[in-house]
Amino acid sequence: VAFAQVSDGASLLGQMASAMRSENYEGSFVYQHAGRIDTLRVFHSGGARERERLISLNGARNEVVRDGDNITCIRSDDSAIVYKGTSGRGLLPLVPDTANTGLGANYRIAISGEDRVAGYSADIVDIIPRDGFRYGYRLWIEKSSRLLLQSVVTDSKRHPLEQFMFVSLVIGTPPSDTDLVPRQRELITTTTADSNEVELRGKSLWKVAQPPPGFVFRSARRSRDAIKGAEHLIYSDGLSSVSIYVEAKGSGADDQTTMAGRGTMNVYAYSDDNWRFTILGDVPLAAVTMMARSLTRVEDSAH
Repeated sequence: VAFAQVSDGASLLGQMASAMRSENYEGSFVYQHAGRIDTLRVFHSGGARERERLISLNGARNEVVRDGDNITCIRSDDSAIVYKGTSGRGLLPLVPDTANTGLGANYRIAISGEDRVAGYSADIVDIIPRDGFRYGYRLWIEKSSRLLLQSVVTDSKRHPLEQFMFVSLVIGTPPSDTDLVPRQRELITTTTADSNEVELRGKSLWKVAQPPPGFVFRSARRSRDAIKGAEHLIYSDGLSSVSIYVEAKGSGADDQTTMAGRGTMNVYAYSDDNWRFTILGDVPLAAVTMMARSLTRVEDSAH
């Protein structure tokens, strides 16, 4: 698909979101994250039913295969886990969901130059956060197909935190069927991991009274066998999201407040007398801390 040339960053981001789903491509890329560098190969068949396969080229030989909304993870010991009914999100790392047209309230979007990546000419688009509660991106978007060639996640001072970059890439040629299925071998075990969560019926018993600017409540889910009040809430600003897990506190559970980060992921966990709360997301520690400290129980109307 050839896209019309545009002069504004927001339109480029919309074209990129479409291209990442519709284009056929295969290539190798490096992924720098959490203090390590991985090299991987990807095959992607675009269209209404996306198919793709990701293979690690260094370290243990692992594969991930996606067919529509189903994902199969195959480990080096030939065991496999099948995840059914996923969101259909692609396998490439650090690809922001830029289909949302309302990012301008929390991010400044700008075309900041041109470059070459993996032999292709690219426009550079910066997604710059307007405050310290979210990360930014610098994206290299191929000029013709609008595929994402390189992505860097940046902190509030524009310092790089994680990145991926194609080092070789072929665009437009559909991968063969054999490239989209796991290499032929006997899987010793295959486990199906259906989601244990269902949409919450009725109102949530928890809310973040003062979320960071721009973050709004998106959904509430609960485990099928969880007690009332155990919930999974999601807040998002349209690009970044935060998950809040409320779980029953078991006997002898840790009462310690924990704040931890790895790469772009930050976690804030704490307990009260009855519940254990875990707030996590690919957002700065300031965001999860603000949410944790204003998480409150909504008064149950039955009382």
